[in-house]
Amino acid sequence: MAREESARRAALADRLEEDRHAFQRDTLLELQDELQRLARATTRILLQDERTVKESGRLYQLPEGLSDEEFQIFTAVRRLWVRVLDPELRKAVEGFVDACSRASLPTSGGDKDEILARLRRQQARVGESYSAVNDLLGERLRRELDRRSLAGESLEGPEAA
Repeated sequence: MAREESARRAALADRLEEDRHAFQRDTLLELQDELQRLARATTRILLQDERTVKESGRLYQLPEGLSDEEFQIFTAVRRLWVRVLDPELRKAVEGFVDACSRASLPTSGGDKDEILARLRRQQARVGESYSAVNDLLGERLRRELDRRSLAGESLEGPEAA
């Protein structure tokens, strides 16, 4: 009877671990898609700001759909971000979201060239931050997908473990 109870508990622990793994894998995959959408939306906003400054010499409010789309993506990213178990990845996502948030704020003050230079720096920051978070996310996703690590092996084979 004790062995049966122990076996049931072990089976439950295995099922819970598999559920945790599947949830984390699905979260990371969806987060990867949403981060890419956020990078694209933020870049579109910065490019729109750049066009506006070149044409008029100053910034105006964004066209109707751009800020709404970005808000929806921010909401989706935040929903997924809080589900990530890895604290280093959560911090990297937070940094990227912060870079995108700052880039979405109006850049005022200064002449046309100064505003354009700030917009280009923001584009570079968003790109660098996206690259860093996406690399880390890819690493964590590969780790989550590589179930052989549970058996002491990795994608490189048993000798790399």
